[in-house]
Amino acid sequence: MAHDPDCLPWCHDLAPQSVVLAAGVSYDTVRRRVRTGRWTEPLPRVICRTTGTLTTYQWRRAAVMYAGPGAVLSHATACDIWRLPVPTAERIVVTVPAGRHPRSTATVWVRQSERAARPRLVEGLPVTWPARSVVDAGLDLDRRQAVDALMGRSIQIGLVSLDDLAGELDRAPSGGSRVLRLALADVAQGSRAASEAQLLRLLRRSGLPMPELNAPVATALGTRFVDALWRGLGKGVEVDGQAYHLGPAEWRADLTRQNAIQTTGIVLLRIAARRLWTEPVAVIAEIRAFLRSDPQRIGA
Repeated sequence: MAHDPDCLPWCHDLAPQSVVLAAGVSYDTVRRRVRTGRWTEPLPRVICRTTGTLTTYQWRRAAVMYAGPGAVLSHATACDIWRLPVPTAERIVVTVPAGRHPRSTATVWVRQSERAARPRLVEGLPVTWPARSVVDAGLDLDRRQAVDALMGRSIQIGLVSLDDLAGELDRAPSGGSRVLRLALADVAQGSRAASEAQLLRLLRRSGLPMPELNAPVATALGTRFVDALWRGLGKGVEVDGQAYHLGPAEWRADLTRQNAIQTTGIVLLRIAARRLWTEPVAVIAEIRAFLRSDPQRIGA
């Protein structure tokens, strides 16, 4: 027995057509009510029981209903929900699992992704988690100023961490990521924790033997620490964050520390922190060659 159409499980006056049909309303009834204007169909197979203009919230919910199982609000739309600065999007952006092919419309831009969306619910709407939202939206931007504003604000308000962004950027498509990587490198400058985390992330993916991190070394000046040390090889990597900002006194102290470490027989390779994000492949290639090299020939 068909239910009263007005007693269906509407969600903010919206329901997928499949839900309406499953509740016992005939297809002919649905189409007649849409045709006569009693109901509206803002998106294909999404029914609204009112005839007024949809709110922004209703449009977003309708977009998720239209895109189907696994759909999440993403990219610029997600950033807008997270109250992050993004250029006004002409269409609502949703991401669906790879292999599903709902068509984009004049109102909804459907994207596919093989990456897990890790959605969060915001007022009942599935939204990509903040770091994913920032990276996805950033990949769509071509102006460095807009990327800087987006990334900087997301960190400033505590919505994401540098490590969150770096990890999500590593999982994202590499195409078009240069501006985003430059912005992340600039934000991370001077943050030793962020640089060390990125170095560790690159080393884990590289297949190289893992080093000791912040490894203590007994020197004539006392215990000093090396960012990454392969003690058995007598080789270490130092990440330089804001070395170019050092004053004369700090610069001399840094050289003294390095010389004290190298006097113990440990050879150091120094890498600018910025390159961990902007040139990750080249950095790993340098470390790989460094570890394979003959220490007797270094500096000869």
